Amino acid sequence: MAKELGLDKDGQQKHLRPVDYLTDSLGQFGLNSINQLTGQLTYFYTTKVGLASATVATVLLISKIFDAVTDLFMGKIVDKTNTKTGKARPWLLRMVIPLFLACVLLFTVPKGMGGFRYVYALVTTVFASAIVYTAIAVPYYTMMSYKTRSSEEKGKMGTWRAAVGYAIGVACGIGLIPITVALGDDQMAWVKFGAILGVLSAICLFITYKFSREIYHDEGAMAEKEAKVGILQGIKMLLSNKYWIIITLVGVAMNIMYGVILVAPMFYGSIIMDNPGFYSTVNTVNIFPSVIGFLTVGFWIKKFGLTGTAKWACVIGVVGCIIRMAMPMNSIMFLAGGCLMMYATIPLISVLPAMTLNTAEQNMQKHGVRITGMTNASNSFVGKLGGGVGGSLIGWVLAAGGYDAFLAKGAGLANLTGALKGSVFALNSYIPLAMFVLIFLFLFKYDFEEKLPAIIKDNERIEAEMLAKGE
Repeated sequence: MAKELGLDKDGQQKHLRPVDYLTDSLGQFGLNSINQLTGQLTYFYTTKVGLASATVATVLLISKIFDAVTDLFMGKIVDKTNTKTGKARPWLLRMVIPLFLACVLLFTVPKGMGGFRYVYALVTTVFASAIVYTAIAVPYYTMMSYKTRSSEEKGKMGTWRAAVGYAIGVACGIGLIPITVALGDDQMAWVKFGAILGVLSAICLFITYKFSREIYHDEGAMAEKEAKVGILQGIKMLLSNKYWIIITLVGVAMNIMYGVILVAPMFYGSIIMDNPGFYSTVNTVNIFPSVIGFLTVGFWIKKFGLTGTAKWACVIGVVGCIIRMAMPMNSIMFLAGGCLMMYATIPLISVLPAMTLNTAEQNMQKHGVRITGMTNASNSFVGKLGGGVGGSLIGWVLAAGGYDAFLAKGAGLANLTGALKGSVFALNSYIPLAMFVLIFLFLFKYDFEEKLPAIIKDNERIEAEMLAKGE
């Protein structure tokens, strides 16, 4: 029989061992694969298919409007699900095959069919993001609360997930251009690349399903009470939870920033440096601050808590942006500032899922139900909304700087204008700076963490009384 792991600093029982963290984190593979692939669509659509950058940006944003609806519906579906294998867990198995299809279909836009290409791009993006991503992300994030009530373990789970997610981002960033060039440097090369990621993602998602356990699976009267909460009623509950609102705003800003800083260096390399391969250099260099970030985030959380860790990360990110802004044409300063910016993202993406999850306890305190699925739908929502806005910003800002005309003239430094330079600098420095500052300001209104241990104990008492009465 396995040895008990003891209690965390808040007195909550711990349940997770290294193998649990590892198999759980593999579920992030598919989510980040979709994020990475959709994040590169602006580059793919404009350079490989010939679509206009501003129109592509609009297509990507429209797809995120669909996402906003599907996230809430999926959250409600998870809250109503009650099977022998759990509430959230069965959805991971159901989405294994759709995940593979989503990764491939993104790049199968037909050529030479006029406006239909934009419709096809919209449909496949909606399928990948609004349907497949949502049906994985919402139950996957929600499952964290069914595995443990320990904030310490939630933080570690978030760190492991972030590490795997980041590894996928780095692998795509480093390998995308060389691999697609080796495969033919055409549209079919991107289809093949998507198929490779699709197979790996599907395997990892199945492993996560196979080795997951839902310990705090709501049952009986409590599950029935939560299932009766309608979508509109659930939305009202969430909007009355100021901590959920704050963390949702933090998540949107963080994902806008993260989506931009992951993709924008591609245009810095191809436009400012006249060297698309510089993007691989950026991602290779960023491995070092990222590894350091994952090794030190546990220390940050123990010393400053989840909220304090996020605040300090914003300060570091601001410094990195300022370094880039000081000498925008200097590639060394660009890399140095980028290292600090990338390091700052690691604590943020590590603590946000746990901080969002914890706000469900406020729902229980005020309304007698956690509506965990709907609460955690925001993790999926903010990721897609922030990433979508970030991706759209890239298209709009480049279009405003004359990127389409630049491509039409054959690109190259000889055709580089001051307006296009400004657009690239804005994407790589100014927009990330604004997002770091916004996150820092939002977090000043978040004082929930210090109240949480007492609220959890009170909720457990309330829940026990309700179950005893059969309510």
